[in-house]
Amino acid sequence: MKAKPIINVFVFFLIFLPFFLWISWVISPKTPLKIMIADKTIGNDNAIEHRSFFWILTHYKFVKPNNTPYLTHKDYFGYFPKEKKGFQINDMKNFNSSQIDSLSTFYDMAYYTDTYGVYNKKVNSETSEDGSLEKNYGGLNQNDFLFLKKMKEKKKLIIAEFNLLAAPTEKSLQLKTQKMLGIIWSGWTSRFFESLDTVKNTELPKWVIQLYKQQHENNWPFKNSGIVFVNEDETIAILENKTNLTHPVPIIYTSTYGQKKFDVPYKVNYPYWTDITYPTNSSHKIVSYYKIGTNKSGDSILAHHGIPHVFPAVIESQDSRFYYFCGDFADNPVNDRFAKFNGIGCFEMFLLNEYDINSRMPFFWRFYVPMVKNILKNYSSSLK
Repeated sequence: MKAKPIINVFVFFLIFLPFFLWISWVISPKTPLKIMIADKTIGNDNAIEHRSFFWILTHYKFVKPNNTPYLTHKDYFGYFPKEKKGFQINDMKNFNSSQIDSLSTFYDMAYYTDTYGVYNKKVNSETSEDGSLEKNYGGLNQNDFLFLKKMKEKKKLIIAEFNLLAAPTEKSLQLKTQKMLGIIWSGWTSRFFESLDTVKNTELPKWVIQLYKQQHENNWPFKNSGIVFVNEDETIAILENKTNLTHPVPIIYTSTYGQKKFDVPYKVNYPYWTDITYPTNSSHKIVSYYKIGTNKSGDSILAHHGIPHVFPAVIESQDSRFYYFCGDFADNPVNDRFAKFNGIGCFEMFLLNEYDINSRMPFFWRFYVPMVKNILKNYSSSLK
């Protein structure tokens, strides 16, 4: 009999907890912040390339100047797929220099989440996919460069990440942007794949398989998980788990400075796209870095291609408000429905499966959310 009241309290708490968390979110204060978000890689309506950032804006109630929320499928510059067929482009390309200057004055910050673009799959004469792609839209344009330059001159916050500098951005524009931002891309990108077995993993990019075979006497010996490195000159290098790797995925390590400032852990797995980019400005600080766990065989492959096993993950400018994330950080399969519940992160952290190395959710909850939240809160406080 004594246990029944306790059970009733527990059931009541379980039923009404989501309501209390939602009410807590509703009454929490809003923070107006004028944010320009660019995403040129919306292939469908799920907006996964920037959904993580909008989750943070919703959860921590960063709103537009009129106190209305940022909407995932509306409030960005870039590619907009239509419901039935076709698309619409809304970006900086058609603005004149005066309009670009006005936009840089209006916005408090800019976040370039993805510039890779949207592509159509090419087909061969038998109307089957041949693994190659044809660009539909994408890449930085001259006005993007001018806008970023103006934002930097006005000491506005700039966040950019993976594929800002790579194809399809033209080489001349890439070089100008690198010099202006004080970073340089090595030409290498990489990604972890849960399985390199072409039979088991049908999502392996066909162009990766074709290029590797062309460069290795039509050989594809891989069966385990592994990390694929791709150079802008189409050179492919692959490290296979157990054969070349002592740890299957890249690990992000963060300095003591970064841990304290952004409330992120010392290390976390990162199983998605990265780029090997370095700071060239002496005032830039490497807050976090990747480390690839290799054995002697893996070391040999990396050395042959001039690929480091340690390279930057987060670069912070000390003399301007600029951050570069050397990975596809804003692309995580996060659920929008839970953004409007205060404290939801505590429950999600409790339920995380740290042993699922293919999951991006430990990275999202433990690293991306606190990193971006603290960047935004610190910046918005400085504006006040």
